[in-house]
Amino acid sequence: MSEETDCFMTTARLQIRRFREEDAAILAAYRADPEVARYQGWTEFDEAGAREFIAGLRAGRPGVPGVWYQFALALLSEGTLIGDVGLRLIAGEPTTADIGYTLMTRQQGRGLASEAVRAVCDYASSQLGVRRIQATVDDRNTRSLALVRRLGWREEAAVETIWRGEHCVDRIFVLSRE
Repeated sequence: MSEETDCFMTTARLQIRRFREEDAAILAAYRADPEVARYQGWTEFDEAGAREFIAGLRAGRPGVPGVWYQFALALLSEGTLIGDVGLRLIAGEPTTADIGYTLMTRQQGRGLASEAVRAVCDYASSQLGVRRIQATVDDRNTRSLALVRRLGWREEAAVETIWRGEHCVDRIFVLSRE
């Protein structure tokens, strides 16, 4: 895809597209925010790491079993990056996927994450043949819990774990398209 055609989908307020090289500084900034990173798997994310991450994504494509693909979320009105949604088809179970989402702090609380998650789930179903999508949510992450519940996802399991030295419960939510 060229930069002119790197968009996977649009919603009322978002363009869901490939990451671009010029997104590196914004990506690094919101992923370095302790409030954004608290429940995520990365520990440090600087601009050099963001450039490397973007280069890897530009060489890849969504729907490769076992490989996370991050969709860039940009405001349709401005074209500026505000977050990302990751999707990974489960190796050996290509109709099942994991999803994760990250939104910069100042864009949270406006329904943009819900809009993006809905769109990526629709894309996964219609373009990749996914029938079941799973989200693992730390029960301390109240905004993420509210998002999956608002979207009507079913809680399937709760697993006690230690995350970054703290006791927590990971709640596994499922959206089924059967």
